[in-house]
Amino acid sequence: MTFTYEYPRPTVTIDAVVLRPDRDVTRIEILLIRRGHEPFTGCLALPGGFLEMDETPLTGAARELKEETGISGIPLAPLFACGEPGRDPRARCITLVYGALVSGVGLAPRGSDDAVEASWFPLFDPPKMAFDHARAIREITAGLRWQARTAVIGRTCLPDSFRPEALRALHALVCPESARDDDPAERGLRLGLLKPAGAAGELRFSIPPQTDPDWHPLPW
Repeated sequence: MTFTYEYPRPTVTIDAVVLRPDRDVTRIEILLIRRGHEPFTGCLALPGGFLEMDETPLTGAARELKEETGISGIPLAPLFACGEPGRDPRARCITLVYGALVSGVGLAPRGSDDAVEASWFPLFDPPKMAFDHARAIREITAGLRWQARTAVIGRTCLPDSFRPEALRALHALVCPESARDDDPAERGLRLGLLKPAGAAGELRFSIPPQTDPDWHPLPW
């Protein structure tokens, strides 16, 4: 099919944000790639690239993540869009950002395709970034902390059934003061965001899944 339009139009790219607790559960990390091509050769960036004509944004984000880091099967959810004029020197570009907070167990990223490196970095102390990805990381951080303060996080990070201590430890990495002042397990039950999942006399919870591909009110 040929796509032609009378007026100038922006290009569309997709970025994939993967967060995880580090091995020692002392900080939250973000997966970044080092660019192998212009623009911003050698700079760090979120994994991503141009959306193809025959794929959905979610499919495109998963494809770019696998191509550039070798990682697949991540339950990405829509986060936000970036569209400031001038943010990409190649063209007028709109970027759709997808993300997930995962356990990170067994994930061994490797740079490939447009990326010469793929590694984990501290989310709350990120390095210098290409494009406007530093601003994107600030928005990611703000959204994660807001969700940790007002709801619960860990939908795609915690196991299907978990003890309240695991939920508290995850929240303490993101928003320590909130975890101290308002127990996330009690808050999750109060708001209907957690379900009891343990056998009789065993205190365990689960987080009901979200299935809408276009909008997740609580993506983390």
